[in-house]
Amino acid sequence: MLTEILIRREYPSSSVAESIKNSLQPDNVDAPVGTTIELILDKTSLLIKVSSKDDIPSFLRTVDDLLVCLQAAETTLHELGLEGSPRTSDG
Repeated sequence: MLTEILIRREYPSSSVAESIKNSLQPDNVDAPVGTTIELILDKTSLLIKVSSKDDIPSFLRTVDDLLVCLQAAETTLHELGLEGSPRTSDG
């Protein structure tokens, strides 16, 4: 069974979105077998698509790890004064 999630984060600029994407890129190397993580830039948005053929608990651990890394990257940019905090999106 395939399990998927799409996370969309919007940022103040495309350069901030790209910085967040670049900070998450190394985490893709350690994804479990059968799991793919796609990071897609769309102007000022970062789309994160996680797909897994693995069991749901493993999928949830992967998503949780990714969200922790995302939060750390956003916090770091914010602390550096680079506006890492995402804007809220309804879409």
